[in-house]
Amino acid sequence: MTLQRPDKVRAVVGVTSNRLLIDGVHRDWLRRKYVQALLHHAGVACVILPTIDAEDADVEAAPAMMRVLDGLVLTGDESNVDPAVLNAPASCSGADRQDVEGGVRDRPRDRLSAVAIKSAIALGMPILGICRGLQELNVYFGGTLRPSLAEWSLERGQMHAEKPDRPRDRQYDVAHSVTICPDGALFPVARTVEAQVNSLHNQGIEVLATALRREAWAPDGLVEAASVIGAPTLQIGVQWHPEWHVSTDLLSKQLFTAFGQACVAYANQRSTRGGL
Repeated sequence: MTLQRPDKVRAVVGVTSNRLLIDGVHRDWLRRKYVQALLHHAGVACVILPTIDAEDADVEAAPAMMRVLDGLVLTGDESNVDPAVLNAPASCSGADRQDVEGGVRDRPRDRLSAVAIKSAIALGMPILGICRGLQELNVYFGGTLRPSLAEWSLERGQMHAEKPDRPRDRQYDVAHSVTICPDGALFPVARTVEAQVNSLHNQGIEVLATALRREAWAPDGLVEAASVIGAPTLQIGVQWHPEWHVSTDLLSKQLFTAFGQACVAYANQRSTRGGL
């Protein structure tokens, strides 16, 4: 017997967590801002996806979970992407402290994102990458990152950097403008060719993967949004944080609304194909 979803059940999306190491104890964690934005503005329910250790990278648990979801959210985090791990999740099986260092590296998260992106692309499901999530999409498809925007240019690095002298909530205020491609996947969502966004990131896209299309860019030319070319649904990443002020920022609302609609459409398609 094939189980069917009740008509009123929301689409369910997987949300990537991060690894936290405190006193030698490993914890998976996620900021509530993502869950609240998805629940109230995308209209979807959430499942938090656990990070993955090297010895578990080949276990089928994560792909099996992805098959019952309707979308994927790649969240932001302070840690830098490790391209070697994201491209080969079962590698780099070093000691715990080499795998996780607060604000520097989170290889369990890299492994999770690699597995989740691979499954989401294979299944043709909606993807929303946020900040680190955009960078992960770019690395997954063969693009490269600038290890530090401040090393690229101090002035440009300051444009995109976190503002530690401000209260946490104000750090997510508007930082700079972005130009939006008028014939891409983001324009029908934003309905404008220019918008204002926040900016809190140290790394940034250096070479955009050939599988991705540039959707928006900052005044200094840095890629601020990209979509998967030829995607059957909305598969996009943005460098800013739309989840933080989604209740008051129009572009943020539009982005979460569009992602939610894509997830509902995907869920309906899965239902007609006999999925859960």
